[in-house]
Order: sequence, then C-alpha cells, then structure tokens
Amino acid sequence: PSLPAGFDSAAFERIAKLIFIRMQAANDKADLEDLRQFATPEMFAVFKLELQDRGDVSQQTDVVQLAAEVMDFAQEDTRQIVSVRFHGLIREVKDGEATPFDEIWHLVKPTDGSREWAIAGISQAS
Repeated sequence: PSLPAGFDSAAFERIAKLIFIRMQAANDKADLEDLRQFATPEMFAVFKLELQDRGDVSQQTDVVQLAAEVMDFAQEDTRQIVSVRFHGLIREVKDGEATPFDEIWHLVKPTDGSREWAIAGISQAS
C-alpha cells in the first residue's frame, strides 16, 4: 500500500489488533457502551442490530490466532481511513473447533484528533 511518510505500519497493526480483540469481547458481553466507544455511529447501529438479533444467546469468542496487515490508507478532508486485513483462527463455540477467518476492517480517525480510531466497516476478504 502507499502510505504517508512516517506512517508506522507495525505500530498501527498492534493498535488494530487491540481494537479487534476489544470488539470481540464487547460483542460477547453485549456491552453497547464499549461498542459505541470504538465504532462509528453507522457501525454501532449494525452492532446493535446484530446483538438484538442474537437475543439472549450467550457468545464466547476465542481469538486463537490473529494477524493484521495494513492494506490501504486514504486521507480525506476531515478524516484518515486505514484498511486492515485480519486473518487467523477464531473459536465461537466453547471447546469447539477453531475456524479460519479473513476480513478487512476499515478504521477511521478524524484529522482534528477529536476521537481515536473507530471501526467504520467490516467486509469479508475475497
């Protein structure tokens, strides 16, 4: 990817992994306030709907293996957008089989520094 001068991909990938793990934990606990902290309003609405659809079914996600790779960077007038590919193994059923996953997350941050990185979109990698 073409990254701006001084962009530290390795450091960003560490931050992205923390966001990934935190989102999984907040989603498992159905913690709407925590999900709101690191998602754009649009993604928060998606998370909230998914939790409503899940109902009272408990969920425990175990991230067995996680790799993150910066795929793209874009600078807009009011925000930066970084696309990160996450892949690895995840277990969504206690004591179940770990299954592979491959997703691209789009993280955004306002250029004015008014908030930290937030999840703006998640799609399956092709």
